[in-house]
Amino acid sequence: MPVALAVNDDGIDSIGLRSLVIELQQAGFKVYVSAPREQMSGMSKTVNFKRLGRNGEVEIRRVRMEGAEEAWALNATPAESVLIGLELMGFRPDVVVSGVNIGPNLGLEDFFTSGTIGAAIEASLHGVPAIAVSLVSYKVMPEKNYMLAGSIAARLAMSYPIWSRLYDLLNLNVPPSPRGVMVTRLAVNSYRLRYELNGSSMRFKESDIRESYWDVQEGSDVWAALNGLVSITPIRIRALLHDSSDGAPLLVLKRELEELVRSEAHRSE
Repeated sequence: MPVALAVNDDGIDSIGLRSLVIELQQAGFKVYVSAPREQMSGMSKTVNFKRLGRNGEVEIRRVRMEGAEEAWALNATPAESVLIGLELMGFRPDVVVSGVNIGPNLGLEDFFTSGTIGAAIEASLHGVPAIAVSLVSYKVMPEKNYMLAGSIAARLAMSYPIWSRLYDLLNLNVPPSPRGVMVTRLAVNSYRLRYELNGSSMRFKESDIRESYWDVQEGSDVWAALNGLVSITPIRIRALLHDSSDGAPLLVLKRELEELVRSEAHRSE
């Protein structure tokens, strides 16, 4: 029986996580859960056990969760929850699934900000195929929507032997009432802040989905989500390990920097 580790960034009591665990178990996985005990959105891939007033010590609490073999609630970030979960399990799972996030995770900016995706990145860095799954809605939706997103994620998780040969992680975004599926790329988005200046402070305003995700070019994850399609974005983290760029423009700078290093070395003699 394949084994999945489920994590999230919305906390151990999130409807999204609990729906995901049930769907993974029903798909045929033995499921373990390691998740923050409270909301940890926007933490990206933070791993620093001295933050959050912990001074290097993480509290671990066993909890009961339908569909899970074991479940642990931690005062930890999503990425830390992956690391600790792998240690508590004592063996490597076949796949890590992070979510179901309450809200979309679309485009480059979300990719580098999201705790849901950060957990998936952490898993992939440790050699475990991973899926980040999010529901494209800023408000809490009926349970059936999270169950559907969890079911799609579970189906993709079960097919990890196929896609993990080429990709390290999949970023999955599911609209509330999808009308199709699309394999996409990340949109080229950057956050556009809405705020009011109030003396020495700034009051930030909530943006709707079309304000937050302005790159709507066809083929992107944003385009798919706005058009009611399930977006599956494959990511190759390991591509960063290979030099596929032309470094010629840096060669002149390299020589200048070598001269600088040599001159500083002579100075210190």
